[in-house]
Amino acid sequence: MEQTCRKSSSALIIIDAQNEFLSTNGNFPIADICRPGLVANLKALIPRFRQEIGHVIWVKGEYEHRSEEPARMREQPKGDGIVANNEWLTLATHVHPTPCCAAETFGSEFYPEVFALSEPEDMVITKGWYSAFHEGTALLRALQESNVSEVYFCGVASGTCVLASVVDAVKLGDLQVNVVPDCLGWRRHNTHIEALRRFDELGVNVLHSDQIHPTLDTSAHL
Repeated sequence: MEQTCRKSSSALIIIDAQNEFLSTNGNFPIADICRPGLVANLKALIPRFRQEIGHVIWVKGEYEHRSEEPARMREQPKGDGIVANNEWLTLATHVHPTPCCAAETFGSEFYPEVFALSEPEDMVITKGWYSAFHEGTALLRALQESNVSEVYFCGVASGTCVLASVVDAVKLGDLQVNVVPDCLGWRRHNTHIEALRRFDELGVNVLHSDQIHPTLDTSAHL
């Protein structure tokens, strides 16, 4: 009996495009030098990606106000580099005297200028850890349900939540992983440069937004 292959798809994963980071009134604003380019490039890429390539997924951080690190985070060596080691990042969450993206606050809301580009068919997923994949989150289920085989990461911040999510995406082993560097935000430039080095070390594709184009559909019938 003839069966039809389920067509695989691609997804643009936008990490933490929230007031806490993109607004100058947030508790942890990204650097002024990278904000205009990040916003402009996201505004150009999001509608084009949705129309020409695939799904758009918005990942929203909401962190508990913690006074100490959770056990698993505390037990993993952090390393002494300008960016914590990859394994620590995948187990990490926000621990700081100043709250970050607390639920139902200004900081946790999506940045209006960017989120205005959202559409009803977009997926919105909430995470409580740096990695959007921590402990098999809803993001993984959403990718599986939509038969996503290729992902493109953008958002904030390149050396924390984006890097942690990319590390876990690579670990899954069945995704083609891309990072869009001109659609990344950062608080310190040296951590961004280190994140780019890590992406290269992980073997992921680093593609500027103007290099992202639809691929030829080679799906066939069995």
